[in-house]
Amino acid sequence: MSLLETFKTRQAQENKERGDKELIGDAVAQIQELSLIESKKQEGKKWIMLKAEAIHPIADPKGRETTIEPGDEITTFYDPDNVDQAAKLQDDLFTAGISVDTSMVTNVKELVALLSEVAKNKLVYYRCYMAKKFKKEGDEFVAVEGEKTQRIRIKSKNLITDENSVPLLPF
Repeated sequence: MSLLETFKTRQAQENKERGDKELIGDAVAQIQELSLIESKKQEGKKWIMLKAEAIHPIADPKGRETTIEPGDEITTFYDPDNVDQAAKLQDDLFTAGISVDTSMVTNVKELVALLSEVAKNKLVYYRCYMAKKFKKEGDEFVAVEGEKTQRIRIKSKNLITDENSVPLLPF
């Protein structure tokens, strides 16, 4: 199933609990760009890039350290040729409160253009953390000692409030 087929036939679902700078903490960010880009490493490979800028970091309620600052870039990538990744993009946008009518869309470029138009400047609540890195050994996944990977999750649009949607840096 392609990206277009996924958006046309699948019902989006809200996400469940779950760069160079290690981004740790929650933040409200504003979407700057959603675009189809070509891979720098694999010729002909396309990715969908969702780029946002943190406008309001959220203090951890338990007092744990956070590293997100206003102006930090929060970028996620989705493989438009992978069914699970297409579904994740659809779920992330739905969770953020962004939905689109795809009835008139006939190809991936049109869909990405529509998504880009609808998503631009929308506010999204992000949760960022570092997690253990795993590698596959045979049929099992094993933690790689001492290595971590960045995880970025889009949380419910209901977490955005009047207080945390105020930019802490001037635009």
